[in-house]
Amino acid sequence: MDNKTYVHILTDTLFKKNFLLDKLIQITEMQEKYITLTPPDIDNFESSLTDKEIIIEKINELDEGFEKIYEHVKEEIVSNKLNHKVAISELQNLIKQVTEKSAKLQTLELKNKKSLEIFFANKKKEIRDFKKSSETASSYYKNMMNQQLDESYFLDKKK
Repeated sequence: MDNKTYVHILTDTLFKKNFLLDKLIQITEMQEKYITLTPPDIDNFESSLTDKEIIIEKINELDEGFEKIYEHVKEEIVSNKLNHKVAISELQNLIKQVTEKSAKLQTLELKNKKSLEIFFANKKKEIRDFKKSSETASSYYKNMMNQQLDESYFLDKKK
């Protein structure tokens, strides 16, 4: 393969990565909706995690391939910048888009993480409150049973 083909593969790889990042952003935005529903839709949220994992694996594969190919043509591109001026410009533009989308994705992920932390904190509080009220009810029931037993005991003694 010639260097132009390699440069075309680099460009194509970045287009694919851009597309996959768009999908990740969409899924992450849907996750935000799942979390903020009342009650939260945890089943769909978990399902979307599987979808994201698959996309992230594809992105990692693209990144590995991009790095290998770039190492192969790096010297040619750097030494003949004028011959590859258009391709370099296109690659820079695509890398800028990827960077912007990655930053947006990180922001969304951080927001979702905070929402999940709040959700889990509320669930913990609900469980703690339930456990406390259950213990209180159980203690009250035991106390009432002991009082009734004690009262009958004293009544029987008086006779």
